[in-house]
Amino acid sequence: MKKLNNRLIIGIGNNTRQDDGLGWEFLELLEDVEFTADNLVYKYQLMVEDAELISEFDSVIFVDAYKLELENGFAFECIYPAEEVSFSTHSVPPNQILNLCENLYAKKPKAYLMKIQGYNWDIGFGLSKLAKTNLKNAITYFFESLSEIEKIN
Repeated sequence: MKKLNNRLIIGIGNNTRQDDGLGWEFLELLEDVEFTADNLVYKYQLMVEDAELISEFDSVIFVDAYKLELENGFAFECIYPAEEVSFSTHSVPPNQILNLCENLYAKKPKAYLMKIQGYNWDIGFGLSKLAKTNLKNAITYFFESLSEIEKIN
C-alpha cells in the first residue's frame, strides 16, 4: 500500500448524480493503484466537522466536480483559509473548512483543490464521456506531480 505521508485526499461528490461523482471516481482510481484508505475520504459535501478531520494532517487535497469550463478539463490549485458567509452550514467550501481548522484547532494544513470539469448532473450512475476524459487527464497530472506534492509541508 502507498501512503501519502500525512496527506489527506477528500473526494467530494455524489456518484448517483452522474458527473458529480468525479471526486469519488478520482479516489477509486487511487485505490486501484493501492493507495492506503487511511488517506482517502469520501464525502457527499464538506461540513464544519471536517475542520477537525483535516487538523490531523500536514496537507489536504480536495477533489470535486466543477460546472464551469476549465482549460484541459481540470485545474489543480493551492487554496487558503477564508471566511465565507453561507446561509447554511449544510455545505461548506474548502477554504472555510481551512479557516475553521485554523481558528478552532490552531492548525494550518497546506491545502489544494483539484477541480474536474463535469457536464451532466442528472440522477443516474456513470460519468459522461467528456468527464471521463477530464478525470483521466487530472489523475495523470496528479501522478506526474506526486513527487512534488509529497514534498510539500
